[in-house]
Amino acid sequence: MVILSPLRRKVLRDVRRLWPQVLAIALVLAAGVSTLILGTGAYSSLAETRALYYEKHRFADVFADVTRAPRALIAEIAAIDGVLAAEARITRIALLDMPGMAEPGSVALVSVPQGGGVGLNQLYLRSGRLPEPLSADEAVVSEGFAKAHRLRPGTRFAVLMNGQRREVEVVGVALSPEFIYALGPGEMMPDPRRFGVVWMPLQSLEAAFDLQGAFSNVVVKLAPGASEEAVIETLDAMIAPYGGTGAVRAPIRYRMPFLTPN
Repeated sequence: MVILSPLRRKVLRDVRRLWPQVLAIALVLAAGVSTLILGTGAYSSLAETRALYYEKHRFADVFADVTRAPRALIAEIAAIDGVLAAEARITRIALLDMPGMAEPGSVALVSVPQGGGVGLNQLYLRSGRLPEPLSADEAVVSEGFAKAHRLRPGTRFAVLMNGQRREVEVVGVALSPEFIYALGPGEMMPDPRRFGVVWMPLQSLEAAFDLQGAFSNVVVKLAPGASEEAVIETLDAMIAPYGGTGAVRAPIRYRMPFLTPN
């Protein structure tokens, strides 16, 4: 025969009397534990998916902007201890000239490597194709910008590049690991109608901004185990004479560092 203490008998009586409240508390705790387990699993899955996406599209580890640097400098940057790959690009801000758009808008112009599908920060095409390397007006646009303006392969729009109006033909719509969350000049929240990303051939942007044989942006992929701090310090010293604004690290580039229209 089991003899219960008076305190335990009181607890049992309270449980029998208040069983709905006890059941509700148990269900709330079970729901909380389930939510925690599901949230942890979802976070791990999303983190793994993001890492695979970055790896597959060769997302760079370090970004740096300069005013104008000779393309020959990229060989010295690639030789820095711990650098696996380095790529010189042209990045500029251009003003939008869209019909029926009264408020100011802009786009980030980014050069596409001459090899197209090779290089760092590779594009994921949602439709269309990459621009031809020798084309002067073909471009790929970011998906959010394309949806906001109903752009698709074959449509055209105008931008002001270096003070000159240029007609750009859309040949593709793409996503990029570099511009998952892109803010335009002076913006506090992303607005794909007023700001987008446009990828154009390197030679086209060289001619538009008088940067033949030069670059204005460099992206770097680090070797496994490399010291990010040491690479950034060395890179900053190299680009300082060319108007370097300081290298920034990944994983996510939230705001455009080249905010001054050119």
